[in-house]
Amino acid sequence: METEKPNTKLLSMLGMAGSMFGVGLMSLAAERDDIIVLSADMSTPAGLDKFKASYPDRFINVGIAEQNMIGIAAGLADEGYVPVCVAQACFISMRAFEQVRQFAGYMNGRIILVGIGAGLSLQYMGNTHFAIEDMALMRTIPGMTVVSPCDAYEAIMTLTAAISSPGPVYIRLNAGLGSPVVYNEPYKFIIGKAHQLMDGDDVQIIATGSMVHVALQVADDLSARGVNANVVNMHTIKPIDDSIVNCRARLAVTIEEHSVIGGLGSAMAEVLINTCPQPRLLTIGVDDRFLQVGSYNYLLEQAGLTVEQIVRTIMKELTDNKPD
Repeated sequence: METEKPNTKLLSMLGMAGSMFGVGLMSLAAERDDIIVLSADMSTPAGLDKFKASYPDRFINVGIAEQNMIGIAAGLADEGYVPVCVAQACFISMRAFEQVRQFAGYMNGRIILVGIGAGLSLQYMGNTHFAIEDMALMRTIPGMTVVSPCDAYEAIMTLTAAISSPGPVYIRLNAGLGSPVVYNEPYKFIIGKAHQLMDGDDVQIIATGSMVHVALQVADDLSARGVNANVVNMHTIKPIDDSIVNCRARLAVTIEEHSVIGGLGSAMAEVLINTCPQPRLLTIGVDDRFLQVGSYNYLLEQAGLTVEQIVRTIMKELTDNKPD
């Protein structure tokens, strides 16, 4: 069922987390009383204050204790509730990895894990708080679904779909207030089904999360250079949509605000191995290193994730590998 047309300007102002919880969660909570929210002292940064005030009996602040939070969620799931666990992405994926693996994965617990501040978005808090390994970690857990929405509206659609999912889901949010708008019109969001945004046969750009908006800008720049790009929003990293691959393209490019190891690029490499011998794959993300702490734009520049840098990287790849 398609969602009504959203007020995208308002959702963008609230950011992914604020829209998901301040708008989407409030609507879902009014319809069903089995949703329980657990927060690792993140209610205000996640935009949960309205929910906490409206449903105080369905909100639990466990404090800075992500591992305990997953254990509590497992008990609630076993009793028939749908727990939504909210914490910074770096801690819910890394600090609590063992608990997530055992209680959500191994026990197939119906637990929704929401990592806020993913990627490089926590800026000056530094490498201890950057989450550039979270998708890689969550992908390895059997039965875990991994979703990385690209804007505030898609974040709401992701939560709605995740609540109805039969197993554990990790939702990765990496855009702050005033997040760029990708979708001005509703579309049929399905977990595991990628969404094509632009058509073209020269290059296929497959992006996720915050990089989808960047990919659209890259495609416009490439078009001015005579290169037609197919742009795909790969919102679901696991299960990956292998039907979206354009085997006619000269080059496939993945763009992610995540390590190039284990995330979208690795997932697409696995797909290409099993689907078609071409196109060649260029993975763009954070290289195998820690970055110098600084502003968000400074971090993106270090990682080569600005529009200009990505266009240069793609053009160089096309020039260096011209067909005979």
